Amino acid sequence: MTGPELAPAGIRLRLDESLRISPDGRTLLGGSPGRLLRVAAAAVPLIREWQAGAAVGSANPHRALARRLLDAGMAHPVWSPAEDVSDVTVVVPTYARPVELARCLEAVRRTAPRAPVLVVDDGSPSDAGIAAVVARFSARLVSHAENRGPSAARNTGLAAVGTPFAALVDSDVVVPDGWLHALRPYFGDAKAAAVAPRVTGHGDGTGWLGEYESAHSPLDMGASPGLVRPGALVPYVPTATLLVRMDAVRGRAFDTDLPIGEDVDFEWKLVDAGWNVHYVPAVTIGHEHRTRLRPFVARRRLYARSIGLLERRHPGALPAARVSPALAATTLALAVRRPVVAAAATAVGIGLLARQLRPVVSDPVTEAARLVANGLPVTAMGLARAVGRVWWPLAVPAAIAVPRLRAPLVAALAAPVLSDWWNAGRRPRLDRYLTARVLDDVVSTAGTWEGSLRARTPRPLLPTTTRR
Repeated sequence: MTGPELAPAGIRLRLDESLRISPDGRTLLGGSPGRLLRVAAAAVPLIREWQAGAAVGSANPHRALARRLLDAGMAHPVWSPAEDVSDVTVVVPTYARPVELARCLEAVRRTAPRAPVLVVDDGSPSDAGIAAVVARFSARLVSHAENRGPSAARNTGLAAVGTPFAALVDSDVVVPDGWLHALRPYFGDAKAAAVAPRVTGHGDGTGWLGEYESAHSPLDMGASPGLVRPGALVPYVPTATLLVRMDAVRGRAFDTDLPIGEDVDFEWKLVDAGWNVHYVPAVTIGHEHRTRLRPFVARRRLYARSIGLLERRHPGALPAARVSPALAATTLALAVRRPVVAAAATAVGIGLLARQLRPVVSDPVTEAARLVANGLPVTAMGLARAVGRVWWPLAVPAAIAVPRLRAPLVAALAAPVLSDWWNAGRRPRLDRYLTARVLDDVVSTAGTWEGSLRARTPRPLLPTTTRR
């Protein structure tokens, strides 16, 4: 897709919370991935008006600037709820889940009674009762003769859609009131191919695994909105509930050869083609918790194994960490108590960044120093997460052999765990959380290494460099 170059007239923008604007209003730092944007003087009052709630006008220069902010992740669209969602077909793939399907369809019918509903039965046993549930809610049924997997079921459902838009909703999902009316308006931007809500647990998690899933679900992409793309704050979204534009997805099916990660591959193919995929956490849907040990371990292992398969299809998209070389060197030097080396690496980082900022910032050295200071804790946490999820099988033997590495290793393993526990919306009891987190990290590490070896690629095990 070459894509429209202009944002729609009348759209309202909300500037990203992390966006920093220089005192003269012309230099914008932020977005996801982070970048610097220099705007003309005439754009300064315009951005301030948008920040105050004014709509984007119809003039092409205004719409072009709005498009730049949207595509950079420096601003997010604000839409009023749609009145009519009858142009969206709700597609529900299912396999032998009559109770969950009935609960899902009841919520769909209650929240969007005029939307067409299509259920794809992926080869359920004849005694599962899927047809009876579908008939009870006056939905359309398409059936596979045998179980072919979620990708094939979604592809079958999308192929049968006759409306301009579709909403893929897994049968173990419960949608809230207003979900479809809130997400449908995002297609008012002709560049939007897909829109996803936030996925949280359905009900209160019970038991040590249920509590952990509620606080740290791999399907929950957090509270910050954004565009989905590799390396961004929201690199992917689950397809537990995903609205799509049919014109964008035709010819881009879910990959039936992927046992897991097919949703990520699907989204990135849209992004590679020039479309936008929006993550909208203001809308939340409930997903069934995994509270039993075997399903929990199996699912986490599958998620991690998919990294190698996705790396083969999207090279460089899933490194162990994305770091600035100078900031990484500073972090590592501080970790092993080498202050002189850390100071030198910091000075180099400030100098290189100041040279990039000099054409657009009045005091590039001060600005570069501020960015480096802000970037150090982010870099440290990113490296610590890579240790806990990828590198600890190598780091532990190294720390045993080299005493100087023991304290940094303990800090790297503990910092992300405690940070995630502290920031959880409903904190589980710490001892129960630690038990589940250690299990999660061990299984995920094993799955990542297994997936990389199976795919014959080391890239998910290595860091990659990035420049601001």
